[in-house]
This record gives sequence, structure tokens and C-alpha cells, in this order.
Amino acid sequence: MNLFAITFSLILGYTVFAGLLLVTVFGLAPRAPGFVMKEYRIRTQYKVAEELVWLACAIAGGYTVAWFSAGAMPWLTGGLLAGIIILILWTNLGETQQRGILHQTLMSAISVAGVVAGFTLRLRHLSPASN
Repeated sequence: MNLFAITFSLILGYTVFAGLLLVTVFGLAPRAPGFVMKEYRIRTQYKVAEELVWLACAIAGGYTVAWFSAGAMPWLTGGLLAGIIILILWTNLGETQQRGILHQTLMSAISVAGVVAGFTLRLRHLSPASN
């Protein structure tokens, strides 16, 4: 597998992850602002919902990376995608302070679990036993 294919699959996987996340968050927040925030603080219920959405988006991103990398080097490409997601998560200081360390850590673990689940789903479709 060449560097171009890895880079392309990572860009596409992250775009799927971030795109789905943005559509969901920007679709929910204006429709239910009381669910999202109270007194300028993110509510716990929203944090839990965000974690579930984050998991679904990480699964979709992991699946996409596995699809376009054709299952080659899954530890490398999956690890890089999870690392990128976690890096972006932790670099947004304002949201990190709002969510708190527990939710940030949980979302980091969810990122890894989601990417692994996405890869597993895709690789399962590629295995000869599933045909």
C-alpha cells in the first residue's frame, strides 16, 4: 500500500467522521438549545448524546478508511485515524474545559472503539467466510 492510498483513505475517513458529526450537531443544537446548554454550560444529557453520536461517526469513519485502504495495514490506517480524531478532540481547549476530563477521556476511548468497530465491520465483509 502506498503513501497516497493511506493519505487519501485517511482524508476521506476523517471527512466522513467530521461531516456526519457536524451535520448532527448543527442539526440538533438549533432545534433543542435547552437540551444542549443551560446557563452557558453544556448539559450532561447532551454530553452523553454527543458521545453516542461520536461513536457512530467514528464507526463510519473507520469503515470508510478500511474501505478505501482495501483492508491493507489496518493497524496503521486505523491507528492514524483514531489518533487524528483524538488530537483534534483535545486541541479544542474551550470544549475540553466545557466537557471536563472525564468526558474527554471517554470520547477518546470511544474514538478508538468506533474506528475499530468500523474496521471490523468492513473487514468482515471482505472475509471469505462471509461470502
